[in-house]
Amino acid sequence: MNRENAWRLFMKKILLVLLVMLVLAFFAGSGVAQQKNQAAKGNGYNPQATYSGDYKLNLLFFRFTQNDGWRRLPHMDRLRSISCQDALNHLNSEGKWQGSLNPDGSCGTSSIESPQWATGNRLNYDESLGQAQN
Repeated sequence: MNRENAWRLFMKKILLVLLVMLVLAFFAGSGVAQQKNQAAKGNGYNPQATYSGDYKLNLLFFRFTQNDGWRRLPHMDRLRSISCQDALNHLNSEGKWQGSLNPDGSCGTSSIESPQWATGNRLNYDESLGQAQN
């Protein structure tokens, strides 16, 4: 084998090794990212933790469908405005609840579509996981 052929063979081996290393690095990096994302999802929402984001933590938001943006009701935009125990239990533990509330914050019995309610802290948590529309 002459020098030129030996050099070509050597360069092919080097390129193959570099390609294998690049592929392995890609898969290793994506695996770490998936593990971190799964760990964050696995831990779930913790109402005692503070999640940073665009929503004020202590405010209450609502929407009627997942396509709607989150809005506030000025007269009922904090948990202290809510007297419906079912709503309070869910909002305090999960940060979300779906149901009707009367204007005074008591449990409603409306037959129309019930809105979804969420705390600002929960919305920040959902956004941090890329689940802002859930």
